[in-house]
Amino acid sequence: MIKDLRFKNKTKGFTLVELLVVISIIGVLTTLLMVNFVGTRERASDSQKIQNLNSLKNALRMYYNDNQAYPVDKFVILGTGFTGYMSNLGDTGFNYFQTNNGDGFLLQISLNNGANVDTGASQLKCGIAVGSTQAGVYTICAN
Repeated sequence: MIKDLRFKNKTKGFTLVELLVVISIIGVLTTLLMVNFVGTRERASDSQKIQNLNSLKNALRMYYNDNQAYPVDKFVILGTGFTGYMSNLGDTGFNYFQTNNGDGFLLQISLNNGANVDTGASQLKCGIAVGSTQAGVYTICAN
């Protein structure tokens, strides 16, 4: 009879320690995944910004073919006279500089996750001196 009571009092299930271990493992995995997703979202946003700059570069080249000079400043690009080259541009946070007396330009934009893109190389390619490069700024030029 004593043997039967011992088995009767023993219940099936998980102990508190087992449950706490499982919950802590799930919490750690969730944290790691969330950090990874945030980085992915930033990289996707940066890729979109770079693609928009490349589209703007192509539009500026078409403008140059028609006018034999690049626009004087950013306001010409954002104005209505530029819509024939690129529509729905809006001010996406880029900077524009005309260079070489109208025969060149620089487009720059700040990236959210500049560590994943070689921003320094893009600036050096456009002739920005080594000591003058800016971290996290992607640059496209007329070259």
